[in-house]
Amino acid sequence: MERRILFIGETSESFLVVAMEKTLSDAGFEVVFSHPSAHEIATVDNLPDIMIVYIEGDENKFNMMYPFLQKLLTEEGKNRYLYLIGNQVEIQAAYKIIPHMLVSGAFKRPVNSADLISQLNIICSDHAYDETESGLNNIDEKPNKKSILLVDDDSVLLRSMQTWLSISYNVFIASSGTNTISFLRQRKVDLILLDYAMPGLSGLEVFQILKSDPETADIPVIFLTAKDDKDTVMKVLSVKPANYLLKPIPPTILRQTVGEFFKAQDDRQKLEKKVASWKIDDDAPLASPESLADAGVFGDTPAGGDSGKMGGTYGGF
Repeated sequence: MERRILFIGETSESFLVVAMEKTLSDAGFEVVFSHPSAHEIATVDNLPDIMIVYIEGDENKFNMMYPFLQKLLTEEGKNRYLYLIGNQVEIQAAYKIIPHMLVSGAFKRPVNSADLISQLNIICSDHAYDETESGLNNIDEKPNKKSILLVDDDSVLLRSMQTWLSISYNVFIASSGTNTISFLRQRKVDLILLDYAMPGLSGLEVFQILKSDPETADIPVIFLTAKDDKDTVMKVLSVKPANYLLKPIPPTILRQTVGEFFKAQDDRQKLEKKVASWKIDDDAPLASPESLADAGVFGDTPAGGDSGKMGGTYGGF
């Protein structure tokens, strides 16, 4: 993706806006300025795919612009990214008009420029599995990071989730069940976030195929579903995934759920290694869970309580 940014603000002359534009320019981005006007944005030549809205000033101007940004973000065949900068009230007001899932990131003033530029660099590096063998081989993976495969036929949600998670994990994406199976034949990942209802090969069918293959049976799966009715939830839980998330998924909930999953997994692996290192006499009585807990074997309780208890995370406000 081109390192070009459409910077939208009420004025290009305020100290903070000038400083932000300079910081982005110094990081190698071409910055194109526009006022919060649908007409002005529509006339920008070669419209950048990355948009940053600096919310400050007349709220009505921004509110009138947001529907046009939503149209741009959902345009067929386009991968665009939107970032919001403002205070808590301004950002929440924007979410009332433009869906949360269409926003790749929101930053409160004063902005941590390093965090913003880090996310922008990830987007421009196209750090994703592009469903071709060459795309897989060209990914710049970080060996000390966990790997996640995101699977969803919604390209907007897929790219948003990729952006939200790529700072902390190696993130790959696939837009169909068939591509998922093909990808996993070439390499393994630490976790799969899988859309439950997809056209063609459904998420449930993909899950069953993975669990029937010894090579992929141990890869944990978190289902993504837009339905929260009892029948759907019971069907999801009946196959015993690692967890499930309801769409749309706020970025904070997604990052928290994935982080808690890996923490619980690491805690469990540490416990298993500790138990395996013990030399237990065949005639000695087995230690009770209570005595293990008293001895501090289990460490801190993973976030979310009992790690063996299934529960969904609801993606709403």
